Amino acid sequence: MAKVPDRYLEERRQEILSAAARAFIEKGYSATTMQEVATACDLAPGTLYRYFPGKADLIAAVVGECMGSYHDVMAEVTDEAPTPGEGFRMLGEHVAAGLPQPGWQDDCTLRLESYLASRRDEVLRERLEGPLRETISDLAGIIRAAQASGEADPDVDADALALLLHSAVAGLSALGLPLHDAQAASAAWRLLMQLVTGLMVEQRVSVDA
Repeated sequence: MAKVPDRYLEERRQEILSAAARAFIEKGYSATTMQEVATACDLAPGTLYRYFPGKADLIAAVVGECMGSYHDVMAEVTDEAPTPGEGFRMLGEHVAAGLPQPGWQDDCTLRLESYLASRRDEVLRERLEGPLRETISDLAGIIRAAQASGEADPDVDADALALLLHSAVAGLSALGLPLHDAQAASAAWRLLMQLVTGLMVEQRVSVDA
């Protein structure tokens, strides 16, 4: 039997993930079935299970794609910044600009679905924990770099601040959906960034003085 090209397998995998993401967004994780995802991709259920053994594997992969894209953006923004502190500011502005976008709101819906599902599925919770901690750790690394360059107060707990900001993004994204007011969420995020950066700079100046 001829070997199936890796490119074809990856294209099929991405097609499955796209179909699953649409289903999770439109119907929710609990209401979505593997059969529906298979039908959307014109696959036999048995073929789908060769790619993903279960629905938890499917949503973990979908959310993993979202988090992977966020890591890429974080790296791109900070690499372009002249200093770590400026990278932190640019990343905050990227979030503010992204909050009103439909694609951002879709990603938010997927993450919320995965978080809720993980409360009832210990295996899924364990699979999501690593990528989530990595996301927060990457942000903490940017804050530490700003501290090391003298652009931020070294006494600020970088891990705690990263967790606060990540939680704020998730909360504002979630509230923006039922309120149908993503612009308000964006404005609230900009205000939070002003408060955080202002406090960090103010404390740094006080320490230097």
